[in-house]
Amino acid sequence: MRRVELESNRETGRGWVLFWGVLCFVLGTPVWANAVQDTPLSASQEINGGSGAEPRNPKDQDPPLTVEQAVRIALEKNPNILSFRKTWQGTKDLEKTALAPADPLLQWEYGGGEQGNAQNVLTNAAGVPSGVQNVGLPYPNGSNWAIVQSFLFPGKALYGYKVNKDNTKIAYEGYRVQRVQLRNQTELSCYQWLLSQETLRLNEELQTWLMRVLEITKAKLSVGSVQILDVVNARVALSQARLDRLTAKYQMEVARKQLNMLLGFSMDRPTRVEKLSDPSPIPFSMADLEGRALENRPDLLSARATVDLNRHQLTLSKLGFMPDYQLTGSEGGESCYGFSGLNCWYVGVQINVPVFAPIKQNLQYASQKEMLRAADWQYQWQTAQVRLAVDNLYAQVVLAYRQYRMNADEILPQSRLAFELALTGYENQKNDFLYLINAVQAYRQAQYNRYQSLTAYYQSLSNLEAAVGAPLPFDRHSDKP
Repeated sequence: MRRVELESNRETGRGWVLFWGVLCFVLGTPVWANAVQDTPLSASQEINGGSGAEPRNPKDQDPPLTVEQAVRIALEKNPNILSFRKTWQGTKDLEKTALAPADPLLQWEYGGGEQGNAQNVLTNAAGVPSGVQNVGLPYPNGSNWAIVQSFLFPGKALYGYKVNKDNTKIAYEGYRVQRVQLRNQTELSCYQWLLSQETLRLNEELQTWLMRVLEITKAKLSVGSVQILDVVNARVALSQARLDRLTAKYQMEVARKQLNMLLGFSMDRPTRVEKLSDPSPIPFSMADLEGRALENRPDLLSARATVDLNRHQLTLSKLGFMPDYQLTGSEGGESCYGFSGLNCWYVGVQINVPVFAPIKQNLQYASQKEMLRAADWQYQWQTAQVRLAVDNLYAQVVLAYRQYRMNADEILPQSRLAFELALTGYENQKNDFLYLINAVQAYRQAQYNRYQSLTAYYQSLSNLEAAVGAPLPFDRHSDKP
């Protein structure tokens, strides 16, 4: 029995030694280690490996850009938009080329010779005529000139000019399409950067809360009011927050580089965006925005210009049955054959009669008629798509605004209150650790949802303006701070 008691006491002693060893490991973690791990790294240290791409002094940084300023810079400096602008301007220079007449044909000749219209009577030795011999009379050297001017049938040049003008219109609307898309992409990139920045800020705030929770849990463990598992879970939550912070850093860096690319800046430029204000509801109706889209949407206007282009080309193919003509004139001695020593002039008209038009022109006319029908059907289809897109995006804007108001006015204040009550209750031993962690996570998620719904509203509004084809003229910011 004595031996059994000794072994039992020995096992109990080992258990206490193990417990106190774990407790000392948890409570004896150096404070400076936490300080080193919790020290925020700069963007250049974490992302660029300490390359120092961003200025260390905040005074050296450029002021943050508003979304409107970023859009204006993108429309002025983006290489892609500049390329489409030059393409449109180059097409516009070709508009009036169809009205230019054909180049005149000038001809000048110089020459001489003899005329064979004289006769010489041949006789034999007795003087009797035996035949007649033609004798060429001398022709004096001379020159002549001629001019030929070609003209199209009346109306062909006019419709050729209209075809060129339609091509210019299509190029211009293509340039406007790129402007609308660039505006939309720039605005979305700004909102993505702001969301990444807010995610980073909320993560740093979450780490502060979790470090406080960890300190409270350690203090409660020292008096035996909580289990050591709560301390371990608090450390795990803090480590997960640090990992999420690193992810948010990378997302923010990617968003910044994408924004710099759209603005035509250097990729390493530390571009920042000004914060968003509280939004106001959209004052337009769905039917009003449909009408605006049918009037302003550049791709729809391009489709309409394509219909006009095919209609003018159809008229031009009809005029292919009409003959073209030429005016000619000449003057000079060489043009007066048979009249030696005289200067003559001629004026005439040459007509190009389309004899073989039924073989080729009929087929061209039939083909162009089918192209006109195809373009008209395509325009009707695009019109239906534009109206549907406006309706869907309008509904998304209304829904996003209501979600933001609910998150900002109802869910966030309630989550804040629940977090404060849970923290106070945990300090006073009114609730357990799991309840507190859930309250912290719920409050942090409510903050993120509020800002995400704010950026979602502006993103949906930007998409709606892209569907309409022009910015909506209204004050989208309310008086709330």
